[in-house]
Amino acid sequence: MQKKIPTNQLVPGMYTLKTDIHWRDNPYLYNAEGRVTSERIDKILSEGYLEVFIDPERTRPDFDNSAETVAASFGETVQDVEEEFEKPRTSLALEMDAAKNTYVEALEASINFMDNIRRRDAVDLYKGKKLVENLMGSLARNPDALLTLCKLRKADEYTYSHSVNVAVLALAFARHMSYPRSVQFEVGMSGLFHDLGKAMIPIEILNAPRDLSESELVILRRHPRLGYEYVKKTPGFTQEVLLGIYDHHERFDGSGYPRALKGDKISLAGRVISLVDVYDAISSRRPYKRAMLPHEVLRLMYQMRNTDFFPGFMEHFIRMLGIYPAGSVVEVSGGFIGVVTASNPSKPTKPKVLLVMDKQGTYIQAGEVDTGVEDAPYITRCLSEGESPIDPGKLLNINPDAPRTFNEQPPGSAGNHRR
Repeated sequence: MQKKIPTNQLVPGMYTLKTDIHWRDNPYLYNAEGRVTSERIDKILSEGYLEVFIDPERTRPDFDNSAETVAASFGETVQDVEEEFEKPRTSLALEMDAAKNTYVEALEASINFMDNIRRRDAVDLYKGKKLVENLMGSLARNPDALLTLCKLRKADEYTYSHSVNVAVLALAFARHMSYPRSVQFEVGMSGLFHDLGKAMIPIEILNAPRDLSESELVILRRHPRLGYEYVKKTPGFTQEVLLGIYDHHERFDGSGYPRALKGDKISLAGRVISLVDVYDAISSRRPYKRAMLPHEVLRLMYQMRNTDFFPGFMEHFIRMLGIYPAGSVVEVSGGFIGVVTASNPSKPTKPKVLLVMDKQGTYIQAGEVDTGVEDAPYITRCLSEGESPIDPGKLLNINPDAPRTFNEQPPGSAGNHRR
């Protein structure tokens, strides 16, 4: 059963439907399946959609972020599998200090890389290689340490942390996919340098507090080519790394830029970077927007899985991160509040959780529980930043100081992350 309504009549808990109507035939039709939250409705309206089909029988007025609802929205993707995944070599606690040092070093280098481009200096290839090797080492010991750092970085460090996060996520994904080590390294290098071309985009475009005009978008969309052309002048960059930089805004269905490549025409590094670049951009908290809950980001991207992203990539990415990535604040059965400390690729909805607060709001030392074990406590819902009574970054002591303060960055360097 389906019913067409104006989008301004949507309420949280309604179930929207995907139809066979192409966007060219009705560009004002919201055409994605799933249950909507108030935040999703705000986004639908802000993006100009006027109509939507809903299924009244699946509408739930009491809809929230319950684990059951979240899991159902991903279908078979989050079902348990028998496949064995590589276990971390060290605990999160043991790896975190080394990961913090590696992350901060990469963040400092990211600032320097952008400064060098603005001065038209050479790219420091040696430094980039060393950083990627260090990131690979930390991910091999325990991937959740760096992935947690990526999730909980401060909003005002986004400009530079984005490049580091993309490198980390790309390396973790390539490792999850069991790509050869040489391929993992090239993907990581592409991620680290993917946005260098933005250093050559006019500041007034990067920082514009408004929607860009068509002519400004044309200029902005030159940044992959500008980065590619600048980096290729440095001897030692492989063709795959260069193509990863060039292709990071291409889309599987050919709707991307700057070359509108389609399918297999997109380099492997480009396919990976395009996926993780979108995830980090949407999931990051910014001064002008809240961070979406991880499962909301993944659900949104899941709807784009066979159009924007290479087939199968999104499903693997969800398994790698889990529906509740490390650093997520969750409510556990019994009313306990905890922080996710380890993902579980074979059971994406059942990570390890550090319990830190009981239902009365009292801090406790209950320790870590594995929600994937039979009869163990289970996650009931994910908490947004506004709902969470705890600061996971402070709790886990994983917010190292920025290498230099925000107001010392070059003018315009902290502009909106234009896509």
